[in-house]
Amino acid sequence: MKHRWIQMDIAKGIGILVIVFAHSWFVATSPDLLYPILASFILPLFFFLSGVFFKPEQPFVEMAIRKADGLLKPFFFTMLVYVIVRAVLRGQPLLPDIGGVLYASVDTIPWQAMWFLPHFWVSILFSWVMLRLIQRLKLSLWMSGLLIAAQLLLGIWLLPLFWQLPVTLGGHNWVLPGLPFSLDITLISSTYFIVGYLLRDWLRTHAGSWLTLLVSVVLFAVVFIPTWDTMDLAQRRYDSWLWTSLLAVIGVYACWALAQVLMVSTLLTRVMTYIGQSTLILLIFHGEIQHKSVDLMERLGVHPFLAACVGLVIAVVVPLLIGEVIKRVAFLRFFYFPFPVRKVAKDKAKI
Repeated sequence: MKHRWIQMDIAKGIGILVIVFAHSWFVATSPDLLYPILASFILPLFFFLSGVFFKPEQPFVEMAIRKADGLLKPFFFTMLVYVIVRAVLRGQPLLPDIGGVLYASVDTIPWQAMWFLPHFWVSILFSWVMLRLIQRLKLSLWMSGLLIAAQLLLGIWLLPLFWQLPVTLGGHNWVLPGLPFSLDITLISSTYFIVGYLLRDWLRTHAGSWLTLLVSVVLFAVVFIPTWDTMDLAQRRYDSWLWTSLLAVIGVYACWALAQVLMVSTLLTRVMTYIGQSTLILLIFHGEIQHKSVDLMERLGVHPFLAACVGLVIAVVVPLLIGEVIKRVAFLRFFYFPFPVRKVAKDKAKI
């Protein structure tokens, strides 16, 4: 089991590095190649991996509070500090920013990469409901798969319903940026989370290899090249129910197999495990740090390619350093890390 935990951390490390790269100059200047390739699997990867170790047996309220502690607390603390500082330094109106933070959609927050955290919380809660339903009905793996496939198809069909929708409220015209906490994509995101849970036993016995990694990369190319389909849940994009889903599955497996391949090196294992365990901090801080550092270097006359390379390194190293500071400062640790879970012994000592 410990071996699987290490591979899981490495897979998460691969995922967060892909996200950092996806928000870089390289992908921004390659919207027709790098962007659709990376976007096709990167978010499903995180939902899938998180589902593997999920425990639907836990009470709903307890689970919701614990997940809010780990996801919503750092989100709201970071975003509220950010908009307050921005209001002070730039004179930016504060109330609209706070309203946008509370709505928590990608188009309502200035730190856009952070949209994932509140939605992840919603997705986990819905996944709990679906998994408890599967357990209550005692569905087989195949029947569970059919149920989740139907959920995915429904989610894809509903995807554009609330996105950029003109609405009139109180005599004012608005464009609806999806539902709060991106609720409108929950059926899709939770699908990958639930699949991770359903395949948890298989992952314990299947680590992947060089051969399976190569096969998955080839299969990805075979599906992607003729279709060019991808997804971007933040922008409510899901090109094909079949090919996009297949690309997501293949991409997730490729990352899993790559994690196993990287374990041949002790140094790589340690580095990637550390990065994987720092996913939250990297997710929160990498975007602004990368954009600001690249912008500064370009203003100083550094070539865009070189600035992007340096900015990519900074976007990984600096958040990791910030994470180390947070671990050592009780005030920051309170807001960025979950409260310790106290384990109560099942069997009480007899007098």
